[in-house]
Amino acid sequence: MITASQLRVAQNDPEAFIRGVLHGDPWEKQVEIARSVQQHHRTAVRSCHGIGKTKVAAWIALWFLYCFANSKVITTAPTWHQVKNLLWREIRGEHEKFEYFLGGKCNTDSLDLGSEWFAIGLSTNQPERFQGFHAENILLIVDEASGVSQEIFDAAEGFMTSANARMLLIGNPTKVEGEFYQAFRS
Repeated sequence: MITASQLRVAQNDPEAFIRGVLHGDPWEKQVEIARSVQQHHRTAVRSCHGIGKTKVAAWIALWFLYCFANSKVITTAPTWHQVKNLLWREIRGEHEKFEYFLGGKCNTDSLDLGSEWFAIGLSTNQPERFQGFHAENILLIVDEASGVSQEIFDAAEGFMTSANARMLLIGNPTKVEGEFYQAFRS
């Protein structure tokens, strides 16, 4: 198992966690994204297909979950297919490589380290399902963010009240309106 002191050090260095714990090989933009999530409450990434946005989101989910005790990582995408078969497939794959070392129980759409320490995948058009998640350390990852409705973003805004709240929006820009679009305008 990874030690508590190693995790405390990695809190301030997600690249070290990705390289040292997950044995990932991020390219410079993936490192930039990970550092941005570590340093800022909100990070938005728009780009084309196939450059590794979902991979870095999976690495960031695992970094945050393991480096911050009793943290919650909430992930979403416009469809359940995208949650389960894209982002969570990446998370499961990375976790399975190092399950013995990391610990925890990884399922199709969740990773449990304790009753108040977990990552979960959600997809819904009902904003109420995004309410009620609170923790000192909380991360929201929105994959294909341009396809997620404003009502979901409004409900998820309650996550951002914690001191160590983080939000990562990733996707291919497909709309000229909404939260993802506005992230690059304001």
